[in-house]
Amino acid sequence: MPTQQKIRYSDCDAQAIVFNANYPRYWDDALTDWLEDAGFGGPELGGIGAELVTARTEIDYKAPARLGDVLETTPVVERIGNTSMTIGLTTHRLSDGQVVAVGRQVVVFVDPGSHTPIRVPDQIRERVSRESDLTV
Repeated sequence: MPTQQKIRYSDCDAQAIVFNANYPRYWDDALTDWLEDAGFGGPELGGIGAELVTARTEIDYKAPARLGDVLETTPVVERIGNTSMTIGLTTHRLSDGQVVAVGRQVVVFVDPGSHTPIRVPDQIRERVSRESDLTV
């Protein structure tokens, strides 16, 4: 499920271009929307007894996004490990389809109380396997 973001003045640097540090926020919004759409929104991922923490973010900037642009970010689960999930993300400008950023995030599932890593919940694995050819 893609997530849209209209670029506002507060997103931009002095050149009216999206400041690079905003992309992880856009990507977090896209992942949050994906989880909510899958029924895992809110605290402890909708009651399945897990939280997510970001362990790694990689971003390749391809083109500038500017004040007033509307961006769309699409997350795709690339891999599920024992305690983590790798999500590929592509952000493009809606007006012309230009890809402005691509990359991936690694998120780790943790126990809400101790914040220690836990096995990726079966409900997440099942949802991902229904949405893609990814073997989980």
